[in-house]
Amino acid sequence: MTNTASTSPASPTAPELVRPTPELLARAPEIARHHLQTLPVHRAMIRVVECLLVGAEELPAPTLDVGCGDGHFAASCLGRTLEAGIDPSPASAAEAARAGAYKQVYVGSAAQLPFPDASFASVVSNCVLEHIPPLDESLAEISRVLRPGGTLVITVPSERFAGSLFWPQALSAVGLHGPAAAYGRWFNGISYHYHTYSQQEWTRRLETAGFRVERWTSYLNPRAMAVFDLSHYYGAPTLLSKRLTGRWILWPNKRDYLPWERALERRLAGYAEQIAIPNGAYYFFAARKA
Repeated sequence: MTNTASTSPASPTAPELVRPTPELLARAPEIARHHLQTLPVHRAMIRVVECLLVGAEELPAPTLDVGCGDGHFAASCLGRTLEAGIDPSPASAAEAARAGAYKQVYVGSAAQLPFPDASFASVVSNCVLEHIPPLDESLAEISRVLRPGGTLVITVPSERFAGSLFWPQALSAVGLHGPAAAYGRWFNGISYHYHTYSQQEWTRRLETAGFRVERWTSYLNPRAMAVFDLSHYYGAPTLLSKRLTGRWILWPNKRDYLPWERALERRLAGYAEQIAIPNGAYYFFAARKA
């Protein structure tokens, strides 16, 4: 796979900033279509960019997916069957096992990984670490099970996540800063976001756990996040669909008949250009065990 980073040498004090390449942007429409056919729109729009970023990284085998969920991300974006996935939810782990994205799926906590030291050459964790209260313990465990020189690739929310949502932006625009902050806290609460830090703070925590950040980027601006916030309402019926049928989307080819679905697909593909922006709501990090 082609790496999205430049070819200049990495420095412990000046990690490379990942930028979108023409090759990466060319893949965006296909990836947007697939995700809209299989996920609620609010998840799809985030996963499109993460699929491009994480999917462009080389993940040497054996690879562990920490917080693998139902296995959709690995199956859709990582290009091969990973050696292991782990998730604290038995139901999600069972879905991941059925998805065939992993050779082995485990139920367990990132803070207590059931693997010997230096078991893996790479670890990936996509939009997971923000949900784990014992963050530093989990990073230490990931470091423990990685081989020296092993690769860690993660995506996490930034300190701007809550303020980038539609309602905090709208309320702040009319001077209602208190309600705007309250909405952001509420959204982080229902999303189980325990950690939304700056790039410097995420880097510090990674370094404390024994990692050196080699590449990073910030993605999805406030305009995109306003759409993300509002799209939860558009995608609300998928919650019922998932509960009743086990599938998020019951009409995968609806874009062939509904013009607004095609417009939505184009918009999500366009979000791939929102990489390496200064005000992103998310961060991507590629680090190496020192």
